[in-house]
Amino acid sequence: MPEEERTTLGGATDILSADAAGAAQGLKYPIRGHRFTVAIGKLGVLSCKSVEGFSAEIGTTEYREGAFATLGMRKLPTMLTYPDVTIAKGMYSQLTLYNFFMDYLNGKDTSVQEMNIIAYDNASVEIAKWHAINVWPTRYESGGLSADSAEILVETMTFATEGVWRTL
Repeated sequence: MPEEERTTLGGATDILSADAAGAAQGLKYPIRGHRFTVAIGKLGVLSCKSVEGFSAEIGTTEYREGAFATLGMRKLPTMLTYPDVTIAKGMYSQLTLYNFFMDYLNGKDTSVQEMNIIAYDNASVEIAKWHAINVWPTRYESGGLSADSAEILVETMTFATEGVWRTL
C-alpha cells in the first residue's frame, strides 16, 4: 500500500493530506514546538520555557450604508496590529533579563531590538522561524516564592513589537 494511503475502520481508503511545503521538506508530521530558542539583539540567544504572542491581527470596523439592503452591518479591514510577545525562562543567579529591563526603564539603553524565534527538529535543524522587529521590553516579572513548593523559579518578560513575520 502506498505511504500516502491508509485504511479506515470501515475498510475504505482515503488519502492523507500533506502540506505542499511540508512535503517538499520531507515532513510527515506537523512541527513540534518543544525545541526552540529565542534570540534578542543585545541579550543574545536564550533558552526559554515558553514564547507566546508572535502573531498578527487585522482589525475590523463596521459600517452601515443607507442603501444596504439587509439589516446587517458591513465589515471592513482596518489597521494591522501585533500583540505583545512574552517569553518565560528559568531564573538563574545572573540578572540578565532584569538588568536589560532596568537599563531600558532608566533610560540607559532605549534602543529597539530584533527578535528571532527558531524551532528545531530532532536533528537540531531549523524547521520554523519567526522574525520580530522593533521590540522593546514593557514588563518584567519574576516567579513567586512558596515554602510548600520545589518548582523552578520562572522569570517572564513581555515585549512590544512593530511586526512579526514567519520567515521559514
